[in-house]
Formats: sequence, C-alpha cells, structure tokens
Amino acid sequence: MAIRSILLAEDDPHIRRVSEIALRRDGFDVHLAGDGEEALSRLEAQRFDLIILDGMMPGLDGLDVCRRIKDDPRSAHVPVIIMSARSQASDQQAGFEAGAIGYICKPFNALSLGAEDRRLCGKGT
Repeated sequence: MAIRSILLAEDDPHIRRVSEIALRRDGFDVHLAGDGEEALSRLEAQRFDLIILDGMMPGLDGLDVCRRIKDDPRSAHVPVIIMSARSQASDQQAGFEAGAIGYICKPFNALSLGAEDRRLCGKGT
C-alpha cells in the first residue's frame, strides 16, 4: 500500500507549515493537528496511511499518542514516525518502544521529509 494520507501532529506552527508544504509538494494528502489530543480526535474521524508525531507537545506528547495509537486495534497497523529535538539514543529507543517505526531528529531537511517517510515505511523514493 502506497502512502497517500498523512496525519502530521506538530505544536510549532512554523515547523507544521514547512512540513506540510514539503509533504504536499511530494504529493501527499496532509492533515494537521496542533497537539496530541487533536491528533487522536482526527484519527477517530479518519484513517491515515502514516502518522507523524512531534515528540514534545503540550499535554499528550508524541510518545503518549503513539502508545495510544498502537494500543487501539483500529489504528495499530498505521505506521508512526516521531519527530523530535531530543536526539539522544535513549530518546530514540523510547520512540521505538512506544511503537514508532522511525525517528527523525530536529532540525531536519524539510525538502527530503517525504522521501524519508517513504524510506522508513519501506516504500522507497
């Protein structure tokens, strides 16, 4: 299955907008959430091929949201990627333990975000 629809949860409006533009440019249908609660609400209303979560959001952070996604049989199959400024190996390990398939450290190259998402999901570029 090709990745078409992406849910991007990011609390920083600038990073959210730059990421959205880059992903849309690469042909993805991008849906936005400003925090973890909004991401879970959007996931209740619609299905996505990929979910990208900011690791550090107010309220529910990306790891909390990832765990909830993976604990729900309706969404457990959806790949999740964590994007975070926390770049220590232990932070990345926590992301994988929460159920993420990939971990992108900020700052990142927004122009290659779509290709990185495809690579992490095993779909090539």
